[in-house]
Amino acid sequence: MKPRTATEISIVESSNALPAITKSQYQYGFAKCFGKYAVQSRKTLFCLECGHTWRLQDTKEIKKVKCDNCAKTVTITNQYNKGLQETDYFQIITTSGNFQVIRTICVKKTMKKNCKPSYFGHEVMQIFIDEHGKARTMAKNVMAMSRYFDQWIVSSELTLKHNDRNRFYLRGVIHPNKKVLPIIKRNGFNGSCYGIPPQQLFCEILTDNIAETLLKTNQYSLLYFHIRDTKLTASSGHWNALKICIRNSYQIKDAKLWIDYIDLLEHFGKDLRNPKFVCPIDLGAVHNQLMAKKQDQTIKSTFEEKKKQIAKNQKRYFKTKKHFFGLVFSNAHISVHVIETVKEFLEEGCIHKHCVFTNEYYKKDNSLILSAKVKGVHIETVQVSLENFEILQSRGRGNKPTKYHNDIIDLVSRNMHQIGARMNQAS
Repeated sequence: MKPRTATEISIVESSNALPAITKSQYQYGFAKCFGKYAVQSRKTLFCLECGHTWRLQDTKEIKKVKCDNCAKTVTITNQYNKGLQETDYFQIITTSGNFQVIRTICVKKTMKKNCKPSYFGHEVMQIFIDEHGKARTMAKNVMAMSRYFDQWIVSSELTLKHNDRNRFYLRGVIHPNKKVLPIIKRNGFNGSCYGIPPQQLFCEILTDNIAETLLKTNQYSLLYFHIRDTKLTASSGHWNALKICIRNSYQIKDAKLWIDYIDLLEHFGKDLRNPKFVCPIDLGAVHNQLMAKKQDQTIKSTFEEKKKQIAKNQKRYFKTKKHFFGLVFSNAHISVHVIETVKEFLEEGCIHKHCVFTNEYYKKDNSLILSAKVKGVHIETVQVSLENFEILQSRGRGNKPTKYHNDIIDLVSRNMHQIGARMNQAS
């Protein structure tokens, strides 16, 4: 779009004044964004880092090996199909004039047998943030009618865009050399983004007093929860309890578990201003005790009441999530499917002894709940954000991860585009 206001003209001028991405910056992105791989074919290994080929003594299955030639530790991949290509992003945090600027660079790595890998990179987006936390985006054009929001047209120029939610939340490896505005340092930024896209973190700490407080008091898990999941409000019981935690120098390591625990305390009428309750030594143990107590209450309620409750909530749940029904991801061992009935939430909560039913996760419009199974046995419950399309949590019995946890996370992450496609179909 053509710049019209004084601010838009200033952003375009600031963009033009930015230096080109240097070779060393590209080299940093190439080194940090991609894995190192090899391909095994019977007794032969092909290093995709240096093109070296060597023979193994036996054909036993291995996951990682050290290349005889380049001495790099490479992962054996089964994703190779006449080549292997990876695409990722890295970001540069800098300033231009009175703007904080987040530069996003798309990088690609192409690997083939008997060859050294080739690399390509191009800057695809610049986000300009003023001292009031207002952001505007300069970006390249994307392919029309593509199912992906970041199918960039390489030959296009960076032009002023309306802020797109999906592209705004793009993140990647952050280059260590950072330049930030003094006001952002004043509001608590210490060099780390704690898994939050820097553009989102900067906008939040410039516009939201709660986010600024969480950052300054080192409550990083709650900061992530507040920004990326559910906003805390100054009038909520969570915020009042948190103030007691801050006063008593209590660090919350698991925000999701602590929030659920405070909800349970509130349910049982406990004093949320008492450090004895809100600053537990063993958060997991006391959470599970209260959750089991609430589950007992739910189970002891009359069958008819539960049936009416489930039937009533099922109508609402079906209306808000029906476009995700039937979605299944699976590999050789694990199957993950979208939970389709409120009754399944009850079953999932009782099997795993967690609060997915008692805390009414079926009412969370911005979340999608999935059940992971191995050979038909319930293993973990997965919560996916429908705003950011990322996994918020995946928990097994007693809110603990299982031995399949990383495989479940990987399976859902690799199929996240299917959830996004269903979301786009519904909108």
